[in-house]
Amino acid sequence: MNPYEQPFQTWLKKRDTSPKSIRAYLSDLRQFVDRFEKSNGEPFSLADIDWRDIQDWRDAAEKVFKPATVNRRLSSLRTFFAWAIEQGLASSDPTQKVKGIEQQPLAPKALAEDEVRRILRRARKDNLRDWAILELLAATGLRVSEAAVLLRSDLELNGKTGWLTVKMGKGKKKRRVPVNEKAAEVLKEYLAAENLTPDTPLFSSRLKKPMTSYAIWSLVKKYAAEAGVEGVTPHSFRHTVATRLVRNPNIDLVTAATFLGHSRLDTTARYAQPNADDLEKAAETLE
Repeated sequence: MNPYEQPFQTWLKKRDTSPKSIRAYLSDLRQFVDRFEKSNGEPFSLADIDWRDIQDWRDAAEKVFKPATVNRRLSSLRTFFAWAIEQGLASSDPTQKVKGIEQQPLAPKALAEDEVRRILRRARKDNLRDWAILELLAATGLRVSEAAVLLRSDLELNGKTGWLTVKMGKGKKKRRVPVNEKAAEVLKEYLAAENLTPDTPLFSSRLKKPMTSYAIWSLVKKYAAEAGVEGVTPHSFRHTVATRLVRNPNIDLVTAATFLGHSRLDTTARYAQPNADDLEKAAETLE
């Protein structure tokens, strides 16, 4: 054990650092010290470390580890040198001149078509209101919070399709969203079974109270679990719609952003990036 490890550990404990984080800090420090000593053939000493040593270590680690791992280890060294400076053992932090590895942002996970179909099928078998809600989310990519506050007057069904007026979008921005034929058909069946006035919530609880975001999320989770689809979040349908819009060569980015209610184009553009599933499928082709 190098002479700095024990006092560094004590300092971390006094700062209420979690045991798991402490183990990570110490492991990362040991890895750096071990490489330094083997590479330079001399004992590790804070007085002998400068930014070039950190850069050499980072460059070597980049060839072996994922960017997230390298960046985490670099962060651990920054914490170690913060301690060393506080204790008067170092006059400067050599890690400040070394940049982390830029990570390519991944797109949020989208549901596969068969996963969406299985979830909708479970709702169709169980409850007409729930089926209508999920069909609407799958067709429009509405935020759960937007769907919860819809009124009957916000939905226009004309012929085979329709339109939604979203009055309480993010930033309280208003927008109109088209409803495709499949969702419109289910919504018509739902409305035929309900007696809704224009100012009535489009979706209500069984106690005839407006649906909450949490209630809609709960039913999404319920039907996903019944359909055996894992990793579903409140935004899963939205991510799925966004991914299909952005990757459709016939739809431009501005149109997609308007459809989704994004105020920034870079928010929409991230869906053009691969997601974790895309990368895994790519890896499988190399096996």
